[in-house]
Amino acid sequence: ISIAALWQGTGLVMCLMLAGLRGIDEDIWKAARVDGIPMWKTYLFIVIPMMRPVFITTLVIIAAGIVKVYDLVVAQTSGGPGIASEVPAKYVYDYMFFAQNLGQGFAASTMMLLSVVIVIVPWAYLEFGGKKRV
Repeated sequence: ISIAALWQGTGLVMCLMLAGLRGIDEDIWKAARVDGIPMWKTYLFIVIPMMRPVFITTLVIIAAGIVKVYDLVVAQTSGGPGIASEVPAKYVYDYMFFAQNLGQGFAASTMMLLSVVIVIVPWAYLEFGGKKRV
């Protein structure tokens, strides 16, 4: 499942990164070359900070895909053997529709949402609320 998920997401990540790299102005590359800055320093101190929005966008898209990985698991293993390939989305789906245990399904989906919020709120505070821009 991991190899298939990696194969599925690699193309999108590559397209997003390539679009981000092509969005960097050619004059920046030329200025770094004229100033004699080594290529590794150009990437480390110029390109990577300029690609930060692309990294964040890619991370959010991939994280959303990881939370919703239900289709890949069901298509490849049908959730078996046993609970070896159990993922949160499949757990919620099984309890909601097969076991008809709505309470446990709602509780599991609420915990999925809460786990995402626990990660996003501190990140958003550090990214947007922790520093003042002039």
